[in-house]
Amino acid sequence: MSRAQSPSGKIDQFNACVSSSSPPSRSFQKDASLREWVVQNQIGISLTILSTLLAAHNLYPSVQSFTAPFFQMSYYHPETGLYTQGWDDVYFVISAFLAFTAVRGMCMDWIFTPLARFCGLKRKASVRVAEQAWLVCYDLTYWSYGMYLWSNSSYWWDYKAIWAEWPRRDLAGEMKWYLLTQLAFWIQQIFTVNIEERRKDFYQMLSHHVITSTLLSAAYIYRFFNVANVVLSLMDIVDFLLPTAKIIKYFGYETICNAAFVVFILTWFITRHIFYPILCWSIYQNVPAAMPYGCYSGTTAELYTTDGYPNRFAYMFGPYFSEEGPFCMNPTIKWVFLSFLLAIELLSLVWFTMIMRVAIHAIRSGNAEDNRSDDEDEEEDEEVEVEVSMSPRNESFNVATVEKASGTESSWRRANAPAHSRRAHGGILGDSDRKALLGRIGCDKPTHD
Repeated sequence: MSRAQSPSGKIDQFNACVSSSSPPSRSFQKDASLREWVVQNQIGISLTILSTLLAAHNLYPSVQSFTAPFFQMSYYHPETGLYTQGWDDVYFVISAFLAFTAVRGMCMDWIFTPLARFCGLKRKASVRVAEQAWLVCYDLTYWSYGMYLWSNSSYWWDYKAIWAEWPRRDLAGEMKWYLLTQLAFWIQQIFTVNIEERRKDFYQMLSHHVITSTLLSAAYIYRFFNVANVVLSLMDIVDFLLPTAKIIKYFGYETICNAAFVVFILTWFITRHIFYPILCWSIYQNVPAAMPYGCYSGTTAELYTTDGYPNRFAYMFGPYFSEEGPFCMNPTIKWVFLSFLLAIELLSLVWFTMIMRVAIHAIRSGNAEDNRSDDEDEEEDEEVEVEVSMSPRNESFNVATVEKASGTESSWRRANAPAHSRRAHGGILGDSDRKALLGRIGCDKPTHD
């Protein structure tokens, strides 16, 4: 999110001059100010931490044993050319998190937002395009790489083969890098959704990111490398098709956007509601058939006892503390992982239902643009608010002036609504306003200066 995306401070200053409502609470102002400060300085903060670690690593050989895990993957075994996992991998995830934060900020602030402004989009639209462009770059790259790993594996479209080698200790460097950087990205998404302006689907998105991060980290620790690769490959394709459709829409290519949106809906349905449930069913059906219940050695990956419950709870955390295990598989472990996967599927079903309602409504109405006309007005009102708040005469601005600038009394009320009520644009769940949902899924009316 760039500075252009955070006019809330100026808008609140202007509203205080023209609105008789009580000012926001001090705690709310502090929270908003802190979030805005983090957003504006996230590039500098991330690069400063990374450069400090890099400088210490190169200048002080005595600390290289502590700094090396931040810059290279740990637990490499030259005799096999493969890696194992351990707690030092946390440092690599931290550095990848910082790198994603810096790269995202630089791409949005220095490349995508200026490019969108150059192409004639307004401030708010250019920031939205920058957000989507970053997601296209990330998800297209990682989906392509994930598909490459999957297509060159022994479990390519063979869900039963996913479990054949569990709990194999070693993994290739390509797979380890892929899983650790994906985990870093999803943790960074939790950070992003909390520092940027909250939209109506904040809690749904936060839940999704937390579940995904928890599932991915647990899958890595429990050595479910193969199933993690398959799940991410099925999910990532949708995550770059939707931002692509949004970008096309913002630039006004209606026919291409409609075609892209149809492709997005079909792909979503096929990958998330056909192939993904088949994978979940495979876990239900093939465990314990392909992976017998019991406890396995973390070193040899061999079953050494058919008792899947060697103790009450400690066995569940054994893989977290020692790479030697035990790695136990039993109905409890099976349903814990399956429940996380099904929770993601449930969120996807809710989102898909909402998207289909909007699509059906647009087809029946024949002209979705009419239902979205207020979206552009709202953005234009925001532009007026920002411009007025920057004027040295804003302190003497009165209600009549606002009504004249907005055009209608209802527009004035929108201009003076609290910040949280002006965020109607962008929700996808818990929102009865179709225009807001259209905006969230990429059907915002394109706006130009």
